[in-house]
Parts: sequence; structure tokens; C-alpha cells
Amino acid sequence: MIKLTRVQSEKQNAPKLFIIAGGPGLSSNTLRELDLLKRSFELVYVDIQGTNGSVYAGKKSFSEIASALTDMITKESGEKFSLGHSFGGFLAADLLIQEAVSGLVCISTPFSQASLSAANDNYNFYKTAALINAENEWSKNQDDSSFAKWLSEYGLLYFNSPKGKEILVSDKVSSSFFKDNRSDVLDKEALLLKLAQSGERKIFIAGKEDKLLPVSILEKDSMTGKFDFSQIEDASHFVTIDQPVMVAKIIESKLLKG
Repeated sequence: MIKLTRVQSEKQNAPKLFIIAGGPGLSSNTLRELDLLKRSFELVYVDIQGTNGSVYAGKKSFSEIASALTDMITKESGEKFSLGHSFGGFLAADLLIQEAVSGLVCISTPFSQASLSAANDNYNFYKTAALINAENEWSKNQDDSSFAKWLSEYGLLYFNSPKGKEILVSDKVSSSFFKDNRSDVLDKEALLLKLAQSGERKIFIAGKEDKLLPVSILEKDSMTGKFDFSQIEDASHFVTIDQPVMVAKIIESKLLKG
């Protein structure tokens, strides 16, 4: 159900950074712009439930997936941090709450009902003809290919860089993971209250030009969870695709300080 892909660090005895993709249903390949962080961390990319060649183990709830991931990472040695993009931020956050890691990075993660409502409104407002066609194709076929195509047509809702469309359309997605777990994004606001009680390092990064999740709402979410918040210029929802160098600098300066 869970596949780990390791990228060796250029640094001796480097802490481990477990990197979890969004979706649900996107693979870790959507975050590989973060490979440059191997200069500071041992990178461990996490693929779940059919993404990027991981085994699809039948329908699993968020709690089942989170528990399996916690068990796996708890067994890892050394200093450990978690990073999650969008939906992946929920799993990364749970790892901190369960004390499997000692620091957390959330990127463009919609914890609150306000952020989810904004995402729905913005999706409909910025919907292009190409996105409508791709959405219809996904509704008809419900397979991995149409799922990847649909997400790749999000355009400015997802990324400013034209590279984003290429990355998503060729991603090794799991449409089954998406269908089984998409409703799990609806009840994650309670995670923020639990995170607020943690004294560990917590970083929230958002794109200033995120057209899916307004940065103002994400900042409010981060304040509730008592994160150290950063917004990045010229970046939309996939901040790591639009501005990977800036993302890496923020992570290194704030997660490794002291």
C-alpha cells in the first residue's frame, strides 16, 4: 500500500524528510522538483495506494492509511521530518501529531471548511473550456488516464509554470485512491487544533497567486495551527513546481534552524 523512494543526501548524517503528494491520487513525481533538497536532507518520497507503482490494497480510510504510514516511519532511524502538499499535508500533519516526526511542512493544504469552499468556488469561476472537456472525459471514463488529463487542465488554478501541465498529464496517478478518499478532505479542521498544541517546528508555505486556495484563507488556517507561515511570489497551488528554489530555501532556513 505504501512505497518509499529514497534520494541519498549530499550531507553526512542528514535528517530524513518524508515527502507526501496531494490529490488524493497524485504520485510523488509531482514533487520531484524538491530533489534539490538532497543537499540538506535524505529525501524519502511516499507513494500510497496505487500511485507510482505502489500496491493498491483495496479501499482504505484515511485513518487506516495514516496508521500504516505512522507505523512505517516510526521504525525509521534518525531525525525525521514530514512534508505534505495539499491533501498530503493531512497525512504529514498526522505524523507530527502521532510523534513519528519532529517537524512538519505543509504546502497549500486546505485544512478548513473555508478553504474547501473557496476551492469549489474558484474551480467554477476559473474553469476553462479545456478543463470542462477534461472533466467530462473523466466523468465518463473514471480511469487513470482521464484523471491525470483532468488535473493537468487545471491550468492557473494549479500552476503558473507551463511545466506543470506536462508533469501532471504524465503522472502515475491512482484514480481509485482519489475516488475512495476524496471525501476525507472534508473533516480535517480538527487537525489544526491538535497541531496548535504541538511545540515542534511547523512551517506552512503557500503561493501568493494560488487561484484555487486563496493565500489569505490559508494564512488564517496556519495561524490556527500555530505554523510559521510563508507566502511565495509568482506561485500558484503547486508552489514546488513554480518556485522550487524559494521553497527549498524556506524549508532549510526554518526547519533546520537551531
